Amino acid sequence: AAMKDVLNAYFANVNERGGIYNRTIELQTIETGSDAAATVANARKLVESGQVFAMVSGLSAGADKELASLTQEAEIPFMGPMTLLPQTGFESNRNVFYMLSGASEQARALVNFASGRPELKKSSRLAIVHSENQLAIAAAAAIEDEARKLGWKSVTKRSYVSKSFDAAAIAGDLKGAEAVFFFGVSGEERAFVNAAAAANWTPDVFLLGALTGRDLAGNVPLSFKDRVFLAFPTVPSDITPAGLAEFRELQKKYKFETRHAASQLMALAAAKIFTEALKRAGRDLSREKLVIALEGLYEYDTGVTPSITFGPNRRVGALGAYIVTIDPAKKELISASGWVR
Repeated sequence: AAMKDVLNAYFANVNERGGIYNRTIELQTIETGSDAAATVANARKLVESGQVFAMVSGLSAGADKELASLTQEAEIPFMGPMTLLPQTGFESNRNVFYMLSGASEQARALVNFASGRPELKKSSRLAIVHSENQLAIAAAAAIEDEARKLGWKSVTKRSYVSKSFDAAAIAGDLKGAEAVFFFGVSGEERAFVNAAAAANWTPDVFLLGALTGRDLAGNVPLSFKDRVFLAFPTVPSDITPAGLAEFRELQKKYKFETRHAASQLMALAAAKIFTEALKRAGRDLSREKLVIALEGLYEYDTGVTPSITFGPNRRVGALGAYIVTIDPAKKELISASGWVR
């Protein structure tokens, strides 16, 4: 609903200015169901009415595969669904364009960052620890694949069930590894780091920001200074003064409240990219021309995200992540690198 407020405002503003080549944009909404099947059923019903030219923004998490299949079947472009599991394995599906990296892409960026750490050699022992949830499994698989591609020789992978999670036992079993990629449920990463500290073991620990608790920064032992790293697909500095001003202007004009601000900014970015692609597609519009226009987008500045680049073989616009570390003394996150592809 918060994202819908922004989309309604943005497209109303476009229409008030004459639309795109004198075409106005009508926003219809597909309601999220109680499960993936209900969500897809709602989407299919609207698509089959014959009134949908494209899908823009919204939450696809939980129904990613099914919605990707629907867009392929109906040949409907889908710009900017929010999810941590982008469906990039469908080589024949040209229709779905994701703005930000998901769990797998952020995990690969973590490995690329780790490979540049002078403290870590290719002979270093690397451990991957993950719970049995879908995001953690995807991240762990990406880490293992990327690490082996980069020449890491010793890679140990261990899974666990959250209800029987034993941080001390895991730390005891893996003690000696120089790097640990840990993907669990919020709070488990904190327990693991503290268990490692209690065992007098201070490996580099790599995490996904989306899978960590908000209180992590305030609960890292001092011995882990410059040793805990998190990947994020976007950071506050991505929001430029111009981007924020555009959001505030829409908010003031169309009188919607700020709620779930990060999601609202993603909705704004998706709407801007879609509108830019409509302009580039030209007056003689078709879905195929829209897809081609999106594929030609290069380092497009939305004002609220990293720059977006798509291509014929690229469906994630900002392909990479920022890496931050924790200062245990100040109990805050600080930048550890710029953008890591």
